[in-house]
Amino acid sequence: MEAWEALLGDVESELIDVEAVLAELENLDALRLRIQAAEADGSIGQRPVLQRCAELFQSTAG
Repeated sequence: MEAWEALLGDVESELIDVEAVLAELENLDALRLRIQAAEADGSIGQRPVLQRCAELFQSTAG
């Protein structure tokens, strides 16, 4: 039962990130700040949505 609860918690966290990304697409600076905060607190590795956005920013920078 605990494993299911943990899985649901992970899914909920990812959905929150997806909603935030969609809301912040019009304000990419806010999205960059969210990514920087996740990198700073070390949670970026557990947040695949933000991690993918960070990779996209890096690949399109220049």
